[in-house]
Amino acid sequence: MRIPLLLLTLAVPAQAAPPRAAESALHAYVVSRYAALDNELGLASRLMEEARAADPAATTVTRRAWDLAVAAGDQPRAFKLARSLVAAGATDAEITMTRLADAAVRKDWAEVAVLRGKLGRQGWPLVAGPIIDAWTAAARGDTTTALALLDPQRSQGFMRAYVAEQRAHMLAWLGRWDEAATAYRQARIGGGVAAMFLRQGQADALAMAGRRDEALAVLFPSDRPTAAARERLLAGKRLGLLVTEPRQALAWLSVRLAGDLARERAEPLALLLARLASFMAPDLPATWLTVGDVLGGAGQAQSALAALAQVPAGLGLDEAVRARRAEVMEAAGEAAAAGQLLKTAADAPEASAEDWAGLAGWHRRAERYADAAAAYGVAIDRFGASLGATAWNLHYLRGMMRDRAGDWPGAEADLRAALVLMPEEPSVLNYLGYSLLERDTQAGPQAGESATEPRSLIERAAALRPGDGGIIDSLGWMQLRLGEIDKAVNTLERAVSLEPQDPTIMSHLGDALWRQGRRIEARFRWREALAMTGAMTASGAGTVTVAADERRQLQARLDFGLDAAGAMLALR
Repeated sequence: MRIPLLLLTLAVPAQAAPPRAAESALHAYVVSRYAALDNELGLASRLMEEARAADPAATTVTRRAWDLAVAAGDQPRAFKLARSLVAAGATDAEITMTRLADAAVRKDWAEVAVLRGKLGRQGWPLVAGPIIDAWTAAARGDTTTALALLDPQRSQGFMRAYVAEQRAHMLAWLGRWDEAATAYRQARIGGGVAAMFLRQGQADALAMAGRRDEALAVLFPSDRPTAAARERLLAGKRLGLLVTEPRQALAWLSVRLAGDLARERAEPLALLLARLASFMAPDLPATWLTVGDVLGGAGQAQSALAALAQVPAGLGLDEAVRARRAEVMEAAGEAAAAGQLLKTAADAPEASAEDWAGLAGWHRRAERYADAAAAYGVAIDRFGASLGATAWNLHYLRGMMRDRAGDWPGAEADLRAALVLMPEEPSVLNYLGYSLLERDTQAGPQAGESATEPRSLIERAAALRPGDGGIIDSLGWMQLRLGEIDKAVNTLERAVSLEPQDPTIMSHLGDALWRQGRRIEARFRWREALAMTGAMTASGAGTVTVAADERRQLQARLDFGLDAAGAMLALR
């Protein structure tokens, strides 16, 4: 039974003896933990600080107080407690990064350099380290060394996207506009919250280089934030740098890391980095969008909504913020209120394509796929012509919804329409290729000409985006279906290395290992996949229907083996 929080906070009766320091600390500590369980992060942080003050020698309490100060977004307290923990001997990367953020805000780049050396070179510091080194050098005036450190060709795999983005920021910061414009164009292939801003960075660099017509072309047509940027440029206003000083660059780095870690469900670390981004650059909207996303994913609804409220108006981000607010409200059990928020926006005379896409997303999350497809259809009918080539995404999304609703002919038509608008878009190539392969009843060890188009589509997608685990999974699955078993195992092992927490990819690798005769290893992979689907269901990730179906199929594989699983499922 949950004890009401109010009862735990009642004052000690007047006639009672004054509590000893240890008792007072314990009382505050216990109440703080209850407050945290009730998602009252601000109250939990204050109470934990009371516990720490009552017993300052208790390092465990100080550590918990720091955790809560970070989660609550209390920058002064988080920085102060990090200093206390370092004085008590803390040397882990999370505390060190907090101290580094503190130093960056104070522009103490000598201290940043010292702290960078203490971060280590394992895990996420491996990605962050060279970028921190580069901006430390730049802040000290050594731009030659800084740019040499931000050479994408010296990086491998997913790290290249981080470095490419930061190089673009630095070139623009240095006023090397033509180079910056090229670098931003190349960096835009990445994803995440920052991606929507990179186009504006490219346009600003082009405009500053005297290439205004090219800048306007980059900004048209597209989403609402990009349209707002175009309006500013047409009005003769400067778009402005994405990075005006090194602390903002480190905030962009933290935003990118937080987004990627959140997708891997590494929530505590993702929240730390998102909050540190907001500490270093509260003036960047991307930091608050990221904090809101991570807090929402962690079930901290009120804190997430408070973070999203920090995003300034007038930047074309209203629809994006509204959609995020709706997702947070849904996760908090307020699905009807979230839907009303989105319906009101979509029905307004000034509604945009993003408003209808937001409503479609609400239907999608409730597995009302036909309704989602209809909402995307309204966006296409009303805004598709004015969006030009960027309408590919609406066709792609409606195609996926039609597919899930059982309308494959409509889905295929949308996916092919998306490819007409954007012929080299890897996500569309992959989805269409994988879907055609799945629907080709002849695809298998003896498949012939019928698999030619799916193979071409998937191989093009993999060549365009080799670091995408989902696309590499499609490539391996195709190879398995076509009887190229050894190739499939190698490819699917690569896919798992890129997306180690994806149960579908893990299951596919198990299937390939089974076909290769490695039965024990196959069962091990299936058990891993089954555990992942259970974790996804518990955390609310994915849809209930899809997760339940995956679990049934995986359990059948474990019970009967791959060859008999399908037949045994059909008998149940």
